Amino acid sequence: MRIARSFINDLVARADIVEIIDSYVPLRKAGRNYVACCPFHNEKTPSFSVSAEKQFYHCFGCGVHGTVLTFLVEHGRMDFYEAVHELSSRLGINVIYEEGSDNKSTFIETHSDLYAVMVAAARYYQQQLHQPVGREALAYLQRRGLSDTVIAEFEIGYAPAEWDGLLKALKVDSATLLQAGLLTEHESGKQYDRFRHRVMFPIHDQRGQVIAFGGRVLDDSKPKYLNSPETPLFSKGKELYHWDKVRKARALKRVVVVEGYMDVVALTQHHVTNGVATLGTATTPDHLQRLFRSVSDIVFCFDGDEAGRKAAWRTVETVLPLLQDGRQISFAFLPEEDDPDSFVRRQGTDAFNTYLDEALPLSQFLLNTLTQQVKLDSIEGQARLTELIRPYINQLPDGTYRELLLKNLKKLVPVDLKKSTTLKDIGKKTENAFNRTPKKANFKELSLVEQLIVYLLLYPQFAQEIEYPNKKLSGLYLENIDLLIHILVLVRNNPTLTLAGICEQWRDTDYAELVNRFAIYQPHFLEEQRCFDVKQEFNDVIQRLYAEYERQRWQFLLQKFQKGTITEEEKQEFKTVNPKGVR
Repeated sequence: MRIARSFINDLVARADIVEIIDSYVPLRKAGRNYVACCPFHNEKTPSFSVSAEKQFYHCFGCGVHGTVLTFLVEHGRMDFYEAVHELSSRLGINVIYEEGSDNKSTFIETHSDLYAVMVAAARYYQQQLHQPVGREALAYLQRRGLSDTVIAEFEIGYAPAEWDGLLKALKVDSATLLQAGLLTEHESGKQYDRFRHRVMFPIHDQRGQVIAFGGRVLDDSKPKYLNSPETPLFSKGKELYHWDKVRKARALKRVVVVEGYMDVVALTQHHVTNGVATLGTATTPDHLQRLFRSVSDIVFCFDGDEAGRKAAWRTVETVLPLLQDGRQISFAFLPEEDDPDSFVRRQGTDAFNTYLDEALPLSQFLLNTLTQQVKLDSIEGQARLTELIRPYINQLPDGTYRELLLKNLKKLVPVDLKKSTTLKDIGKKTENAFNRTPKKANFKELSLVEQLIVYLLLYPQFAQEIEYPNKKLSGLYLENIDLLIHILVLVRNNPTLTLAGICEQWRDTDYAELVNRFAIYQPHFLEEQRCFDVKQEFNDVIQRLYAEYERQRWQFLLQKFQKGTITEEEKQEFKTVNPKGVR
């Protein structure tokens, strides 16, 4: 389902990032760029800068940065495909996909009959709720405290207690209904309605399309909830109930994840409108990634019983690798006799919000759960705690959150983490070119390779000045040299690419974050360029890298000479190589 890379290049090149961002956030001209108060954090003085020349934005306050597509994803709360379609629609052009790929537009067209039948089924269930046959179901919902407005808002319906009510009403071939998960088939071959005598909750994808249903019984019979099976439209590990509405909220700061449809509906009835629910499955990485694209604060609300705490622990194990700095996960455990539905009806909105505000941070829940399994007043217990927590800490990405968790652990286990044989590996991560990002604030403090990368990002046309293939650059043993060569080849082959276009080339790759971090050196660099000849500085960096190659090559040949393994050809080269190198 890949959009053609050439189309993305063309799309970003055609788009005017100033015009697009200005339609969301009013911009004003300030010198060469446009500025505004940052839409990603609260501030009184504008620090959000948009460059029309480079088609790139950057906030000096919170550090966010990116292309026009990044802005639509992060601020517009879209996934990448939605952002591409939104931008294409604004420009009046059709999205082009790679030949033979199963693109989303083709997917929707191919399954238009399934989408249509799901809409028809939802309408049928809604109609039945307000017919005499649905009187019992409507009374049940009213006893649960739901208003007509909320019932209509969630499109709640009723599946009559008939074996073929839906099949007869829709007049659609049974093969389509089977594929949509609305019928089921007995081993004898007899087909009948999957949902019977249940309150029906339509499930929407994030575009708002009906893709599945959840049905709840009106009594204590089992199963209490019955969900649609996996279908071409529905994957329960990716979808969240009510997310299509929640994600559109303008001031969305926090999402509450609960366990059932009725919990979400009841919370909405009591003006807690940011609730979503998983669909008969534990929280998955796909769920979390979808939520983290829109919010940084997620509260999981579980029953306070043993089952609720086990569900919370499964969530901990899933979320740890995704806990980048700035993301917050916490757990609200309700009294054992309550679920969110019963609690908010009995205690009210304010009491529920207080529970959310006082939710237990993930780090505290993690430490509390593990410390309950050991005796911390003994050396053995402390050693056992470090062994228990090791695999969890090592799942965390590098960053402040990880370091703070290690500090809290040290309070419980008061030994030197670096010197202790037991603890020395905790928090130790393998670093490579993909997870290392430039942390220096000044352009001149970057390495020569990093400086050249910045030059090529800001002045792609300079790539034509560098001979390629280039054995001196390719032969260097320096950090990030592979990325430099990739960028050099890219911009030489695509001379019209802008900074935004280059950054889009690395989206969803191991290098994406690194390229974007280098791109934000633009503001520092543009200020410095007034003081020197940019082209001359660029050429100077290249010459210094060539000198470094000469130094490395001389060292290599010297070692071969000393070992007696040098060839005659290499001896001649050894005499001509300049060993002085660079500082």
